Amino acid sequence: MMESPAVQFYTKAFFEELAARLNQDADWARWGKALTARIHCTAIDLKRSFLIDIKKGRVATKEAKPDTPANYKFEGKYEAWMALCKGESELQQLIMAGKIRFTGSMPDLMGLAGPLNRIVMVARSFPKTF
Repeated sequence: MMESPAVQFYTKAFFEELAARLNQDADWARWGKALTARIHCTAIDLKRSFLIDIKKGRVATKEAKPDTPANYKFEGKYEAWMALCKGESELQQLIMAGKIRFTGSMPDLMGLAGPLNRIVMVARSFPKTF
């Protein structure tokens, strides 16, 4: 099987690839059926935001504005997002260190630890350029 070509990290193409892979992922499907959430991710230094829109487990992504409504908002510099996607840091570490700012319900976020971890694992799994 041919591996897909590398996509540029933190672009529309990257988030579209992430959604496509999650929608085909068996581990994701286990949580997915009941999961509905809007996750807003911003690379503040790039002034680039994306929405990961999950409806009953089905993932769609799109470019977003800073004020796009979401259940959870994560804001950080490109460097922090890159460290997360390269596997050099974990999301919880980045939040605790203040490198990624989180807005939303922390108890709800803890309940989403499994699905969020799966999103990160899938994001790490395909070829990308930084």
